[in-house]
Amino acid sequence: MRDSVRKEPTLGVFGVGAARIGVVCLAVAAFGTAGCSSLQHKSNDELWAEGDGHFNQGRYGEATPYYDELIRRDEGGTRAHLMRGVARERTGDHGAALEDYGSAGSRGELRALFYRADLNLRRGDLASAEADLGALRDMGLGGRDTVVHLTLLGTLRLKQKQYMFAAQNLERACEASASYRDPGMTRHIRDAHYNAAQAYYHLGDFGRAYDHMVQFAGGSPGDGTRTSEYLDGQDSYMLGLLAYLAGDFAAAEHHLANADPDLVARAADVLDDPSFGAGARRGGNPK
Repeated sequence: MRDSVRKEPTLGVFGVGAARIGVVCLAVAAFGTAGCSSLQHKSNDELWAEGDGHFNQGRYGEATPYYDELIRRDEGGTRAHLMRGVARERTGDHGAALEDYGSAGSRGELRALFYRADLNLRRGDLASAEADLGALRDMGLGGRDTVVHLTLLGTLRLKQKQYMFAAQNLERACEASASYRDPGMTRHIRDAHYNAAQAYYHLGDFGRAYDHMVQFAGGSPGDGTRTSEYLDGQDSYMLGLLAYLAGDFAAAEHHLANADPDLVARAADVLDDPSFGAGARRGGNPK
């Protein structure tokens, strides 16, 4: 989930602003348009079914009124507030989304608190994200919820520049995710590896940072040049730079061949090493 805007400090890689904060796409059932009069004559089942159809087709603004009507009837429970919150978030109404997540979360809806914590992290409201994650911890999590919680907690510590705590939580997330390989969890796992790479970069442990970046890219630490995920020019640059800093110059050249040449050129100047990614700087567009 590549929602965040990455910034480039120093060598153009890994600033706290670059953290991958994955949207918490848990298995939220997509249920159930404006409190228009026509909706008032529909049954609850019809409201859920039609709202579900709009939501699943990405028509979030059209889905919202169905949730409005269910909430007006006090028939939607926490689900209606949760789903209206998601719809509002995806149409950019973040303040209203947070209100819906808070309403559902206060009544024990775990998914709403995950969404709220994630949105607060992306908005930069770290104090609120801390409170959300604390509430989740106190609810007693297990299984997949633990992976998501640790990933978000590690991301929070990264943004707070508490790099050791960030690395510890993200390592635990990676370990806890070992038995989950479905698409939904894979995105959280990749986020955990990406952010762990940032934490270790800031700690100066470039070997571990590179290993996590390789796993983010779908490879194994033993052979970082074989990756399964599509990588853009910036990801390839990050892999190349970390390999270089870790002393694996052959792997660095492999990754930098597909890197953004402008990023490579700037890093070569900072490193004062004209050989750094020389092939990438001579080449054309990265893959």
